[in-house]
Amino acid sequence: MIQTRFGVIGCGSAAIPVCEAMTASPLAALARVHDLDPTLARDLGERYRVPHTGQLDELLADAGVEAVYIAVPHDRLHPLARQALEAGKHALVEKPMALTLEQADDLIALSEQRRLALGVFYELRHATAYAQAREMIRAGAIGEVIGVRIQTLIDKPTSYWQFGYSGHSASPWRAQKARAGGGVVLMNTSHQLDAIWHITGLEVASISAEIGALTAPVEVEDIASATLRFDNGAIGSLLAGAHIAGASPGGERIDIYGALGQLRLPDVYHEGALQVFLRRAWDDILAGAWHTLPAAMAPVYAEAVEAFARAVQQGEPAPTNGYDARRVLAVVLAIYQSAEEKRTIMLSAREV
Repeated sequence: MIQTRFGVIGCGSAAIPVCEAMTASPLAALARVHDLDPTLARDLGERYRVPHTGQLDELLADAGVEAVYIAVPHDRLHPLARQALEAGKHALVEKPMALTLEQADDLIALSEQRRLALGVFYELRHATAYAQAREMIRAGAIGEVIGVRIQTLIDKPTSYWQFGYSGHSASPWRAQKARAGGGVVLMNTSHQLDAIWHITGLEVASISAEIGALTAPVEVEDIASATLRFDNGAIGSLLAGAHIAGASPGGERIDIYGALGQLRLPDVYHEGALQVFLRRAWDDILAGAWHTLPAAMAPVYAEAVEAFARAVQQGEPAPTNGYDARRVLAVVLAIYQSAEEKRTIMLSAREV
């Protein structure tokens, strides 16, 4: 079976589950890893028994590397993705892929010009419950969507802003506005914003928001709230917090309200299943009562990697691509603009 050979740029904690997925996949192979921190590069390379290097040019010059996965501080995502594309490598980039819409447009244009796949790592799309919800909504099981509730309630240790979750290396970039671009909304809720579009097909038309840094001494937000209006008229609410006392596993969830039913989407990083209430029966789901649709947890990292590898092999655009990253970024930036300017922000079709 053909395998897409990946190089990894950035050997921090985000890269570990992705490398695990690559090494276990019949469609992908891990070929080489790079990090400016020699300890991180060596540790990841030795862990997966592949060459490691502190020189990016060495990785990009490797003819055995067809694609790269990029997991670095947010301000480095765009320049490194551009460098990889210029070197002829397909690029699978961690979210948010870019910090401005202009940067996102630049990568999209370059990838199309070079006929290279450009992907963004929004792995929640591959969760079983999300696939079930998408199928039901597209089939009209809950009728027209009239409301959405996004909840991102996490209790991160305050050390996260200096060390990340793993504590492998000290870097304060997550707390710095210029480098991170944003806090809990960009770092966490962005996954759910992408999922909402993927499941419902609805675009955000306007946003009114408030954000704050109320718990940690950081330049980015650690709490946020927003009201969203979608292009079909549906209304959504968003509440995100990075340091919510008592927050437990399962705090990142989505509720979708339709004229004929309701879907409760679980936190897919923990055990959980889609819950459904319908006003009329659909398929084998009876009306008038809550139902839980049990399903095995999908290997979301593996499926995201394989979907990108398959696109590379078939010469097709990445299934989760630069346009998807741009759409989410436009919404997140509008949340920040609304909070700063104390007004509702309208998003044009071009912006999303």
